[in-house]
Amino acid sequence: MANFRAFGIALVLAAAASLSANAQQLAQIYISNEWDESIEKLNFSTGELTTLYSIGGQPDDCTLGPHGEIIYDVPNAGTVDMFDPATGVNTVLATGIYGSRDLTLEPGGKTLLISKVSGPAEIYRYSFPGHRAEVFFPSTNGITSFSGTAYDAYGNLYAIASFNTVIQIDPKTHAIIDTLTLQPHNGGAGADGLTYDSYSKSLWATTVGSSVNGWGLVQIPVQQSGFVSPTDFTFYPIGGGATDGVKSDGNGNLYIGAIHTALVYNIPSGKLTQSVVTGGADGVALVPGTYLDKPGTEQ
Repeated sequence: MANFRAFGIALVLAAAASLSANAQQLAQIYISNEWDESIEKLNFSTGELTTLYSIGGQPDDCTLGPHGEIIYDVPNAGTVDMFDPATGVNTVLATGIYGSRDLTLEPGGKTLLISKVSGPAEIYRYSFPGHRAEVFFPSTNGITSFSGTAYDAYGNLYAIASFNTVIQIDPKTHAIIDTLTLQPHNGGAGADGLTYDSYSKSLWATTVGSSVNGWGLVQIPVQQSGFVSPTDFTFYPIGGGATDGVKSDGNGNLYIGAIHTALVYNIPSGKLTQSVVTGGADGVALVPGTYLDKPGTEQ
């Protein structure tokens, strides 16, 4: 009996250690801080917020580059830049792209998608080998803006168009394959950020100021062909601020820039597990090496 009891205690301690280890696997994040005009790093474990680079302009989104650099855009300046946290060097990648929004590194790491919200609404593709940006998806009747873009695990490409729909785009022909409508059109309010989460096998979109939903998250299940259904999505209201940029760690956590705060939403529990005041978090990117990386994360 004593041996059995000792074995049982050992199992409990091992389970507790495993839970503790998992709890410590929240990613640290990079933040494009719109109001502080800077790139920052946030450690959720300590709450420490560190300024890495002062931009001198208001950034919108940020994402990781091919080698872990931080790529960000400054819509009013029309630039897309790359900051290397290892060297402290900032490089201007592209100019003349005014009104830019979200950024997505494409599979293979050789190209970057840059969505534009206006003037006109387009999606650009930047080539790292060619050092140039060209229009990938041109201005199209009926689409008034582009914001979030993301690839799923099957190689399907999606974009948020006109704040109220998610469209599936053929990466080769650039044609619209399918459309999922989230809500009636409501001007500049509605869906914004977009990411793919391998844990839930779903796209997740942030919503801001929507007359239909409000601030929160929309889950959109996908499969190899794209949307599971053109009407299949679920809205989850969350507090904490104006949800904007969003990234997944593939472990059931979504990291969200909510302007005045940075949030972590745990998918299994359906709850916010972290909320840190940042005073300007817009785009977010996961710091490599600070979490258990899984394929299909960090879109």
